[in-house]
Amino acid sequence: MWYVLQVRTGQETDIVAQCRKRLLCEGEDAFVMFGEKTRRLRGKWEMKRYPLFPGYVFFETPDVDGFRVRLQEIRAMTKVLKTGDEVVPVWPEEETFLKRLGGKEHIAGYSQGYIEGERLVVTEGAMKGFEGSIKRIDRHHRLVTIEAPLLGRIVEVQLGLGIVKRVDDETEP
Repeated sequence: MWYVLQVRTGQETDIVAQCRKRLLCEGEDAFVMFGEKTRRLRGKWEMKRYPLFPGYVFFETPDVDGFRVRLQEIRAMTKVLKTGDEVVPVWPEEETFLKRLGGKEHIAGYSQGYIEGERLVVTEGAMKGFEGSIKRIDRHHRLVTIEAPLLGRIVEVQLGLGIVKRVDDETEP
């Protein structure tokens, strides 16, 4: 089962490295969900990776209580998210959504598509099949905002999406 660990924003990869080096047992994993987007620097578009959920690290373990005890070895602000006094795992349908979005590497890769009339069609990348989750499209910055479920809430996440062309759907008389 997946669980969520809250950390200081910007320290996600450091915490994962510490967990992998000092804490994890057989059958456990810690990771950050990343996204890819393009950014224009000095006139050229460059690919950049960034945390999809800033300030959060995901971990997979069959023994969450044992993990919480071992987590005290890390000298950084870490907090396992819970509801009340109970540690709550990521819901199965949310885990499925995130696995489909990020794949085995936990990276939501850059997507490409085109606009047909008022409809966005994603042809390749992590966003393929998630067109219904889109809330906003920023063609200038090549970003799209989607709604992703996480711990019973809907969270807005930005992903990279390049619009290759615009196709006008003309109906002939």
